Amino acid sequence: MALGGDVRKTSDLLASVFGIFIGVAVMIGATRLRLGTPMEPQPGFFPFVAAGVLVVLCGILFIQAFLGRSQGAEAFGELWRPAILIAGLFVYSIVLDSLGYVIATIILAAVVLRVLDTKTWWKLAVISLALSIGTYLLFDRLLDVSLPAGILAGLE
Repeated sequence: MALGGDVRKTSDLLASVFGIFIGVAVMIGATRLRLGTPMEPQPGFFPFVAAGVLVVLCGILFIQAFLGRSQGAEAFGELWRPAILIAGLFVYSIVLDSLGYVIATIILAAVVLRVLDTKTWWKLAVISLALSIGTYLLFDRLLDVSLPAGILAGLE
């Protein structure tokens, strides 16, 4: 029984270090997109804040695991799913400025929906497109938050 606790402690330590690494990488990528202020957020603001929350939560997990207080969650099945989601968010933060918000968000939404087992391709395409264009209209047009146009810059 003690061995199971040690394995869980080690897995929590490794997972928290990995999460902190990813969070810091996304924060660095987000700073390249301009952060702005809470009252006037720029494209990198929300990824930066989300990555900061990830770093804090993973830091708490690390401390709990280090002190031997972590619960050690059961294996949650397919590890490729969260790995793809984390990698997708990391790549998204890198390509957002060059591809633009709409295209990068369509791709990210499609990846997320596919990982979450959206079965039909037409649903995946329609939802990804609607999510990307809808949030673009909401933030860029209605709330006047500047989002990167990327390769679609000439269409504005």
